[in-house]
Formats: sequence, structure tokens, C-alpha cells
Amino acid sequence: MSPKILNREARNRGVVRVWCIVVPRERGEEVRRRLVALGVLQKHLRIVQEGDQVFLPTTERLDIGFPTEQREFDEGFVAVRSYKDVVDVPEPLRRFLPSAFDVIGDIAVVKMPEELQPYREQIGLAILRWNPNIRVAGQDRGVKGERRVRSIEVIAGERRTTTVHTEHGLRYRVDLAQAYFSPRLASERKRIADLVLEGEVVADPFAGVGPFAILIAKRSRPKLVHASDVNPAAVELLRANIGANRVDRIVAHEGDARRILGQIAPVDRIILDLPHTAFDYLPDAFAAIGARGVVHVYRILERADEPAAADRIRATAAEAGFHVAALRAHPVRAYSPTQHHVAFDVTVVRASRRAAPGTSPSASRTSPRTATPARGRRSARTARRPAARGHQSRRSARRR
Repeated sequence: MSPKILNREARNRGVVRVWCIVVPRERGEEVRRRLVALGVLQKHLRIVQEGDQVFLPTTERLDIGFPTEQREFDEGFVAVRSYKDVVDVPEPLRRFLPSAFDVIGDIAVVKMPEELQPYREQIGLAILRWNPNIRVAGQDRGVKGERRVRSIEVIAGERRTTTVHTEHGLRYRVDLAQAYFSPRLASERKRIADLVLEGEVVADPFAGVGPFAILIAKRSRPKLVHASDVNPAAVELLRANIGANRVDRIVAHEGDARRILGQIAPVDRIILDLPHTAFDYLPDAFAAIGARGVVHVYRILERADEPAAADRIRATAAEAGFHVAALRAHPVRAYSPTQHHVAFDVTVVRASRRAAPGTSPSASRTSPRTATPARGRRSARTARRPAARGHQSRRSARRR
């Protein structure tokens, strides 16, 4: 990855008086590398060369065998690879600095341990300096409540939580303080959209601002997508995003997932993207499936707990009168050092119309509509023919 340039520094650079080391020109690069390794070179200041001498600005007065003096240096462009290169926190705390954070539109959302709380503003400012495209730095204090809303504290930049995020060529208006959105599920959303079959009716009862539902409606060929959420603010953004992306074949609903699923049944595919509590909605999801269909249910768990989760899915399906024709666990992302986010892709058929082992969702969707009725009609015709022949034989006998 090429280093980023602090363009904002170019607009505001000035003159700073600091300590420096004076070295012969022929040894300038050697000493510069040494100062970088020690972490004491002021990299945001321009190195000065005058005649046969090079002046290297340092963070303090150093004694490494060369003359030192104080002088003025111009601020300039700084190439950095991480916000950590420019953040101002005590050295012992640097090991606590987050290695990654979410960028949603032009907002950076970062989680910080307790040790760094006194320096959260410095960390936010460093992120803004590192990437000029980021205009807001916010601290993520966790997702709370039934409506899955993040608690966001703006620590640097513009005082707002609204932005426009682009994903797979679609644009979503987001308010991070009002509706949950995670850019880390972009690949998973595309995976599900690629699985949707032409003509399916799809339900997304935890739609949020619409990234699953809108991508499916725009890129796949469903008959209809029902997108709903219990959060009125999320539904307002959902409807705005449907219009902004010019999507048809999608209907937005506001309300509880159980009630919405009951109203729109039957459907062919359901997305239960609520990883902490989605299993609680499995009975309602299976009840909304027609003769056959697919449920994508998400869970955060330990790797060792996957078999138990799969058993629970099968038991819940059986209670609803379904046979699980296929069940696949797909890893979505790491959630913590020991837990991971998993998608269970569950294909079910009514127990009275059990599909053959290994039957694909598409095959199971067509078989009851074509193969079974056709076989039934052929069997009926075959059964009637012997009776007809017998009747004709009796009539011939009477003639004789």
C-alpha cells in the first residue's frame, strides 16, 4: 500500500523551532535512518541542507556524537502508512492503539479500550490527518437496545453522525446514531444476493437502512423483496435509499419482525440478520415459508458450538413441520479472539413433500410444480385404461 499524504498539513504548514542534530552531508542518510529507528526524528518537518551540513529535526536534544542546536524548520508534507504514525499518545500506551476501525462514508468509527479514553480526541485528530477523505471520527461505545443502535461519541471533526456510504455501486444514506449499519458485511450481502433465484419472494425483517434488500432487488431478479424494521428511523432511511437507488420489486414495512412475517407469508427466502437473537425468530421464519424455501440465520458463537446450533435449527424446523434438506455453516467474519460470526444457510421442505438428499433449492422449487403433477396425471391415465378395456370386452361378449 502506498503511503498517504497529509494534504491538510500543506494548507496549514508554518515554521517550528526545535532541537536538531548537525551532521556531515555524506552521513546524512545514515543518521536519518538511525533517528527514525529510535523514533525521535520529527518527520513532519522538512530536513534542511546548507552547504556540506544536514540539519535533522528531533523531538528532544540528543547526544549521539554529533553537534546539536536549536533552529527553525518548515512544516511540510508527511508520508504516513497509519494514523499511528502521527498520533500523540504516551509511548507505553501505543500498544493499546486500535489496529483497525470501520469507515462508513466519510465517518471513521473506532473502538477504544479504557486506557486510551483520556487521549480519544488526539486519536480522532490523528485519523483525520491520516486520511483527508474522513471528515468525522467517532468512538463506538457499543450497540444497544432492541433496535440495534450504536452509541456514537464524535471525538474529532464535524459534529454529525449522518453520511452517505457506497457499497457495490449503491449509495446508502446512514445515520449511525439512529440506525445500525456495518460495512464489514459487504461481502456477505453480495453472497446472499448471488444465491437468490429468479422469481423468489424474499423477506428481510431486520433490514435497517436496506443494504441486503436493496442489493437483492437491484442485482438479482426476485419477484418481490419485503424489507422491514421495527425502528422507524431505519425505515425512513430505508425508503429514502430505495428511492435514491431507483429500485423496484421492493416493499418497505415498519413493524415487529414476527408480525410482518405473518402478514407477508408465504415467502421463499428469509434473511435473519440479527446475530445475537436471530434464533428466537426461527419458529416465525419457518412458519412464513411456503412448501419449501431457504432461511439464512446468523449467529455469533464459539467454533465448538456450531454443531449444537445446527441441531437446534433442525429441531426447530421439525417442530414447524419441515425437513432440513441442506444446512451449511458459512463463516462471515471474526467477532472476537474466540468467537466468530456465522451464517447458517438452511434449505427446508414440508415433511409431507420431502426432497431427495442432495436436492438443490432450485430443483426442489420446481419438482412439485412439474414432475410430481405430471407423474400423477400419467398414473391416472394408466389406471383408467384397463377398466376401459374390460368394459369393451364385456360389450363384445354380449354382442356374441
